[in-house]
Amino acid sequence: MSEFLKYSVRFESNQSGTVDRKHVGDPPGYEPTASRDVVRTTAALWQRRMEITLISDPLYSRATGTVKNIGFMCFMMWMSGSQIHLFSIMMTVSGIYQPLAAIMNSKQTEASEGGKLEVLIPRLLYCLIQAGGLAFGLWKLNTMGLLPTHASDYVSSLKVPASQEFSTGGVQLPR
Repeated sequence: MSEFLKYSVRFESNQSGTVDRKHVGDPPGYEPTASRDVVRTTAALWQRRMEITLISDPLYSRATGTVKNIGFMCFMMWMSGSQIHLFSIMMTVSGIYQPLAAIMNSKQTEASEGGKLEVLIPRLLYCLIQAGGLAFGLWKLNTMGLLPTHASDYVSSLKVPASQEFSTGGVQLPR
């Protein structure tokens, strides 16, 4: 019977009927400072996550903020038509140059906090959006007929073939 009573707690009550907690011991394996450390660690991790979220949100908003500009540029290129006019050429050149320049300058988006923040995913998202605008500009060049996509576009660069036969009117010419 003594093995069943190995751990026992006796609540002694005083005259008021309340439990005297001074005589109650901690359960086996209980460490009173452990729960405080976990709460502090969890709070610190949560605070760090919130700081990173607050810092990385402007990176994502800057990366996706160009969607409106690219969309408007694509709409203007589409509205300018596929004829070769001054306005349509200017819009198409602008629609190709701006995404290229933006992709080349995407490295200027550096992280704060001395490079501790991850900028790869927002930068890839930014470059992907700009590549969509670049693809639309190249499509516009193709619809205008300014991209050399057919074999007939390269005929002028071919050499004229040498003559294989000569014909004369019965007189032999020296070679």
